Amino acid sequence: MIEEPREGFKSGFVAVLGRPNVGKSTLVNKLVGTKVSITSPRPQTTRGPIRGVRNGPDFQAVFVDTPGSQKPRDTLRSRMQQQVLDSLSESDVVLVLFDAAQARERLGTGDRYVARLVAESGTPAIACLNKVDLLRDPSEAFPVVEEISGLAEYEDTFLLSAKEGRNVEQLMEAVVRLLPPGPRYFPEGAVTDYPESLILGEYIREKALNALREEVPHAIAVEIDEVERKDKVTVVYAIIHVERASQRMIVLGKGGKIIKQIGTEARRDVERLLGTRIYLDLKVKVTPGWRNDTRFLEKLGL
Repeated sequence: MIEEPREGFKSGFVAVLGRPNVGKSTLVNKLVGTKVSITSPRPQTTRGPIRGVRNGPDFQAVFVDTPGSQKPRDTLRSRMQQQVLDSLSESDVVLVLFDAAQARERLGTGDRYVARLVAESGTPAIACLNKVDLLRDPSEAFPVVEEISGLAEYEDTFLLSAKEGRNVEQLMEAVVRLLPPGPRYFPEGAVTDYPESLILGEYIREKALNALREEVPHAIAVEIDEVERKDKVTVVYAIIHVERASQRMIVLGKGGKIIKQIGTEARRDVERLLGTRIYLDLKVKVTPGWRNDTRFLEKLGL
């Protein structure tokens, strides 16, 4: 239930945009103060918009972690890009992320595409040059900042390291200044509105992405079949979907080594989330062509 707005209170939705793997999820987690988005060195980690809430005494900022902007090549990616556009149209403020380590040579077509979307939206925007911790000298970023400033009208520009938290709180202050007057959309203690089953599935997918490296990351989807709460343990039944039988063998690993690793690492995160002991029942299933199956994508919340 949305609270009635009170005098002097500010609130709004803040879309976080950028091409794949620029650190959007890491930044959202830092801004919110807890983990609401999964992170991975693999591009396309985030598939659907995830909302994280930051509450203050006189503000509430709802950060929307969006999928990386890219050219759609299948139904899944088309839906991901539509979610980016929807999040942009519904936002009060936009954070546009660029990768400092890769952009020091020149901005790519993906960066320019995102900047053009933001410029056309007319929404107040802040440019964020992330991963400056990877530069030998912060001054290396200055030519890139100049190039970025020519792509759109930004309210401010920040050099960030979301991983280390550098300048993140200063960015938060700038966001609050741009928020319009409004109500508290979520209860004061809320940090996300993402359904529990989808969060559980994302935690498992994160561990699978990290365990499998470059082998089958984008062919993986995780479905939570059932969550059974017992007296001393919560049993989570989950299915890891892949597209081919050969991928199933990779996910299982020799003697079940990989699937055990995924389960062990995911269980730790799930136990922190639910605050209870977890038994994680993981199965791997071949679901050919799931990325183009609209019914299956809807079941996953995509």
